[in-house]
Amino acid sequence: MQMEIWPFLALLAGLAAIAYLLPIVPMRWRRALAIVVVLALLCWAPFVLDNFRTFQMSRVAIMAVAVLGLNLLTGYNGQVSLGHGAFMILGMYTMAILMDSKEQLNFIDARPWPFWAALIVATGISALAGLGIGIPSLRLSGPYLAIATLAVMISITPVLKKFGGLTGGVQGLRFPTPPPPEFLKGLIDRPDWLYFLSLITAVILIFLAWNLLRSPLGRALIAVRDSEIAAAAMGIPVARSKVIAFTLSAAYAGAAGGVLALLLGSVTPESITIADSINLLVGVVIGGLASILGSVLGALAVVFIPSDAAKIVASLPGLGGGIVERAPGAIQGALVIIVMILMPLGVAGVLHRMAGLDVRRLPEVVARLPSRMLKGAQLAAGRFRWVWDIRPWAQRRPFNPDDY
Repeated sequence: MQMEIWPFLALLAGLAAIAYLLPIVPMRWRRALAIVVVLALLCWAPFVLDNFRTFQMSRVAIMAVAVLGLNLLTGYNGQVSLGHGAFMILGMYTMAILMDSKEQLNFIDARPWPFWAALIVATGISALAGLGIGIPSLRLSGPYLAIATLAVMISITPVLKKFGGLTGGVQGLRFPTPPPPEFLKGLIDRPDWLYFLSLITAVILIFLAWNLLRSPLGRALIAVRDSEIAAAAMGIPVARSKVIAFTLSAAYAGAAGGVLALLLGSVTPESITIADSINLLVGVVIGGLASILGSVLGALAVVFIPSDAAKIVASLPGLGGGIVERAPGAIQGALVIIVMILMPLGVAGVLHRMAGLDVRRLPEVVARLPSRMLKGAQLAAGRFRWVWDIRPWAQRRPFNPDDY
């Protein structure tokens, strides 16, 4: 049985919502039940989706890790970055070099590494790069930090082309993707195995981030975001917290890049472009700042909006090829503007508020929704201005760890 992706996602969202809103189950168990339902349906996905949609779902899992890494930096620590694609491509090249059968320099064995060991090293290399960039960036904030990180992203492509003996130059590197384990051979093929590998990586890193945000370190990151002066007065080392946030964020991006390299089986200097790097921040804004759920929703938007928007526009009569080519970017940009004006907390923020509503008041809320949206748009049009400081978005309501 084959399913289209949008009915599958609708089924996923509907069953998760039903599990989360069951009135006879305590809230703690409702949340766990919803997670189990989502994971069960995601494990079912490669058996009901075609190969292209399975590949896209693999990319969603990978992008969820990358967007979550940037959310740790931007949403939870208040540092804006436009260059996190550099850490992703660094993780991709580390994975490719360690799994390539050719000799790379004189100190790297020609035998391919196990993929799990190469992934750990790729994550560590990206974390070290984040540490190296995070320390000199302590004096920068807002647009200055964003421009500095964007400069890193712009400069990494010519550097990769320059050292062709290690990186393969313009042509990049190719390497064999890992086959399924012995106990899974005959049950799933290689694309399905790569999907499950992406999903397992995403689940592990999301769980680690969930625990991190409930630890003293996670609360210190949030305190620094809200007020550096108040955090310093409470004894929180502000500079160290910022560097740790940058390092963790880069590690997540490197892990995402390593798994993406496994999925593609090759890497070139253009595997991650400047647009891809900026799209990570787009995913954070659309999904929701300071929200793990928002990172997953942002990854869905970043992966599916460009491809499906191009298909929809291409099906319309009388449109030239240039319009079809530019339509996904225009639609995505318009969506970002709409979300920033009408949903400052992102899609996840709206879902969190809806989950807290009394079900008996739902008809009343739905009836008042058009007038509320119109009033909000009018107020936003009168006072809207671009603000680099993300704290007003993140502080619309008190921080509650159970929401994330």
